[in-house]
Amino acid sequence: MSAPPDTEQRILRIFREVLNIELASPSTDIIATGLLDSLTLVTLLFEVEQEFAIKLPLEGLDIEGLRSVDRIAAVVAQTVSADGSRPGA
Repeated sequence: MSAPPDTEQRILRIFREVLNIELASPSTDIIATGLLDSLTLVTLLFEVEQEFAIKLPLEGLDIEGLRSVDRIAAVVAQTVSADGSRPGA
């Protein structure tokens, strides 16, 4: 599922403003590059849930879905679609 155009930008803003991480692109592998540790991951998940007014399905969340901003945006889009709600309420 394709994410709405501003979803990636909103997630990039979380990286930049909350996590103080500058990414080269939305497809940067944040796990392979070592930019995402366990504490940062928890903060990221919390901030994404707050930003998009969603509850991420942690029991079914695969680490592959968290490897990059574009993949996180796809997870957000799927969650919003499954909830039948709109992001950013």
